[in-house]
Amino acid sequence: MQTLTVKLPAELFERLNRRARDLNRPKSEIVRQALVAQLNGGREFESLLERAGDLVGKYAGSRHSSRKRNLKTLGLKSLGRWKRS
Repeated sequence: MQTLTVKLPAELFERLNRRARDLNRPKSEIVRQALVAQLNGGREFESLLERAGDLVGKYAGSRHSSRKRNLKTLGLKSLGRWKRS
């Protein structure tokens, strides 16, 4: 990977620092994503984790979610093989 040095105004640098800290990501990753979005005609690049970031780990599963009986039919409903017990 190539290295690029960029000079930023103090305000922009602080915004970048805050964003990196909020997302727990390196500043270089945020700058790369912003550059890709700009070069792609303004379409933002956002990973699935970033889109669901505020939900990840927010809701704990119930004790029912890990019971073998409940895991046995996991995914079968979408395949049309699900039977109500």
